[in-house]
Amino acid sequence: MVYYLGIATLIFMGYFTSKNSDKYLNFMLCILFMFIALHNPYLTGTDGRSYRAYFKTHIPTLSHFSEYNHTYEIGYALLNSLAKTIHNNYFTFQLIYSFIAIFLLGLVLKKTKLADQEKLLLLFVYFCYRFFQNSMEFLRQNIAILLIWLAVLSVNDYYQEKGKDKIKYLLTIIAWTFHRSAIFNLILLPLIERLKRTNAKKLVIITSVASFGILFLGNSVISNIVQFAIVIGGERYASYLISPGEVILPINLVNYGIRYVFYIMYFLSIDNYEYSKKKTILVVASLAIICGSINQNIFTRLLEYYMIGIYIAIVKSKHLMTARRSRNLYLLILYVAFMIILARNLMSVSSGTYMNYQLYPFK
Repeated sequence: MVYYLGIATLIFMGYFTSKNSDKYLNFMLCILFMFIALHNPYLTGTDGRSYRAYFKTHIPTLSHFSEYNHTYEIGYALLNSLAKTIHNNYFTFQLIYSFIAIFLLGLVLKKTKLADQEKLLLLFVYFCYRFFQNSMEFLRQNIAILLIWLAVLSVNDYYQEKGKDKIKYLLTIIAWTFHRSAIFNLILLPLIERLKRTNAKKLVIITSVASFGILFLGNSVISNIVQFAIVIGGERYASYLISPGEVILPINLVNYGIRYVFYIMYFLSIDNYEYSKKKTILVVASLAIICGSINQNIFTRLLEYYMIGIYIAIVKSKHLMTARRSRNLYLLILYVAFMIILARNLMSVSSGTYMNYQLYPFK
């Protein structure tokens, strides 16, 4: 656990580097690449073991790829096949995957248009909240999430420029080749464009009422609608159906509460600073709040595509404190709270497997 806490602290300290913060950010991205690329692939959870077995027993080399009946989406299968063609060792795939994931994460940070110091704070929040679960299991959806984050952050840049809005749809299609749940963003991305025209206060009120209504009253109705839609969607989406007798865990109200508190803080601070993407982030965070209140597998997947809105909201909420001392206190509380979240995640995810970090050559 010490390694994770140490890296998180190093990232957080970068926020206070007024000079060369861009170089510090690149340095931390290199550290994260080595951290996930060189870790022992045999120390993973259930998903990691499944992907390792998939690489070993199911994936052919590129020369025989046309004969392969894909278990997973074609983009992920091709990535595995490429790695196997280079060298038939899962560690080769791990290196290639890690490079792609960190490269995309770097593009996402650049696309946020945040100051370099704020990018480091965003990286700290993401690292504590979700990074190792997404990256160190080598999840298909992790690549899809990063691509959708790029698409979401492209809305503000392109939606008014004729012909250039196609980039977000292209990114969504590529994301779909890594995880089929990404296809739903073809509907939600145009919705972001429309919701950006809504008054901020009205949007927050509608989001809050809808979220609380679904959370406490409407999940059974939503459940029936989702089940029907997925059946229409076909066999590929059957895994999102709730089977008869299946026990569905309740929504984690602590996580929901964290998301909602920072959502409201972001809204209250939105007039205190200039930021070109402030309305886009409010809309994306609103979608995260709605998705996070629906107790359905598909919406749990969709939530991750819009958590970038919450992560940026957490960073920008510091502007709610106008006094420097108050802002420093906010940052201190943020550091302590997210270090606790990171420690809890390490202890609970995959029965604490990730607490014992090991370098691969020394497994």
